[in-house]
Amino acid sequence: MEFKNIAVSGRIAVGSSSLAKALSLRLGWKLRDGGQIFRDITAQIGYNLEIDTDKAIGSRDDQIDKEVDRKTVEILSEGSNAIVTSKLAGFLGRNIENVLIVLIVCPVEDRINRYAKDRGYSLIDAKRLLEEREKKDKEKWERLYGELDFFDPELFHLVIDSGKLRIEEEIELILRHLNKV
Repeated sequence: MEFKNIAVSGRIAVGSSSLAKALSLRLGWKLRDGGQIFRDITAQIGYNLEIDTDKAIGSRDDQIDKEVDRKTVEILSEGSNAIVTSKLAGFLGRNIENVLIVLIVCPVEDRINRYAKDRGYSLIDAKRLLEEREKKDKEKWERLYGELDFFDPELFHLVIDSGKLRIEEEIELILRHLNKV
């Protein structure tokens, strides 16, 4: 199968954004980050994430998420040579033809360490905040899509453990899957 777009997904702090950025540079494909899609949509409806953080992120209306997800599906469905990274990009793209669906996984201890380092948190705070964010995400996704395992490896064409590989090795695996090596 020839893939025209790539969806890269993973839990918080697995390295999916870093991988997608490096892969975009390597392939010369356009990078579409789910976080940026979210920021663009919230800005369009008048939320300032610097001021309205809880309103825009913590207790937001489901319509914002639905619009972000609709835009993600649109990007993956239309056009080509796009890499979309978001927690749900793989789930959302799972039934779209010609989209390579990649899941990035990583041991939870590594994720906590990365989150603490990237955000300047203590390990205890990083663990608590990571668990809180993931709990809120899961509750919202189940409300929108039902009780599913959004990171079930069976939904993905390729599963990569970023705790075991360097980004360059991850890219090589994807390129082999794309038949570009």
